Amino acid sequence: YPEAYEKRRAPQDEHLPRVIEAIEGGATFTTLEHSAAADSLVVLRPRLPKKAMAAAIMRAFQYSGRPYDFNFDFRTDAELVCSELIYKAYEVTNGNPGLILPISEVLGRPLLSPNDIAQLFAEEYHQENRQFDFVYFLDGNEMKQQAFPAEVETFLTSWQRPKWHIWVQNREQNSAAGEKKK
Repeated sequence: YPEAYEKRRAPQDEHLPRVIEAIEGGATFTTLEHSAAADSLVVLRPRLPKKAMAAAIMRAFQYSGRPYDFNFDFRTDAELVCSELIYKAYEVTNGNPGLILPISEVLGRPLLSPNDIAQLFAEEYHQENRQFDFVYFLDGNEMKQQAFPAEVETFLTSWQRPKWHIWVQNREQNSAAGEKKK
């Protein structure tokens, strides 16, 4: 995929793109600085042979330039969402090892959400044959507009946070601090 490789090499805002992701503009290469500008960020390493991970990267390259899937429809890969790109890149194919990722049904459509991946990680964490190793978790506090490194134990329960977590997290932290003082 020479065109995709060249896009990956072109500097953006003085940084080289190192992340392929499906965002509003489609499947594209971005800088880590751009991609990591989120409420929270986790880095999980697939427990696969290096050759299988290289093959997954090559599969991801083939999706470069595909439009974003505003319908969140996993039944076709003509358009992609962020988690679908991960799913397709690490899909088990032709006997090649990959990841077995859980597909949920949302509004009658198959879907893999980032929370599904976090839940899978939590369920498998203490198993010898888990699919991922924990590398790093940068947990965000939207109210303070800050992010801070967090331990794996915090990430293990992050998938259970309510959708409105960013609006109540200061209240939760103040409550916890009040409990500690007692």
